[in-house]
Amino acid sequence: ITEYLFGRGIDYTIIQYCIDKGLIFESLPYHNLVCVGFDEKNTPRYASFRATNDRRILGDCSGSDKHYSFRVADSDSSTVHLFECAIDLLSYATLAKLNGQDWKEMSFVSLSGVYSPAKKIEDSKVPIALEKYLGSNPSVRKIRIHFDNDIAGRKAAQTLKTILPDKYEIVDEPPKAGKDFNDFLCMRMGIYNKKTHERNEER
Repeated sequence: ITEYLFGRGIDYTIIQYCIDKGLIFESLPYHNLVCVGFDEKNTPRYASFRATNDRRILGDCSGSDKHYSFRVADSDSSTVHLFECAIDLLSYATLAKLNGQDWKEMSFVSLSGVYSPAKKIEDSKVPIALEKYLGSNPSVRKIRIHFDNDIAGRKAAQTLKTILPDKYEIVDEPPKAGKDFNDFLCMRMGIYNKKTHERNEER
């Protein structure tokens, strides 16, 4: 998993931090990357898996509770950064480190998948992972949304800006280039991202 994440541009220090914290591990026998979410008692409540080879195999592990989706949020920051998936979360943390920011003083939350609004935006519900995090962290005042640069990502971001309470400052910050923040990171670092190329070919 270290080789896989490093190959996608993720900073080694961030990878090692997540391994040490039990936030990620390598499963056997298939050597998948597993990303774990914990509850307030530090009990694992959520896990997702994805293949570390060329096969596009990914999903949630059986029994997962998305209230406790993957997050790296040990700080008391009043700002939370929101992502569709763990890889984009780790990519953004890497970009923050590259920009000289202290990523450990930031709070990152993954929704563990694309957020799908209701047909009528006003009928949409706040994603349970975000709702749980905000409920447990009442000091949060700013939410920075870092969803994908596609139709689903833009619609999801606009919906959250519409339905979240006025007490939060909502900022929509998609990647400046590429489909998602891992694409953007790979572009910045000059990495040829095979998976990105395959997705672009499919589109």
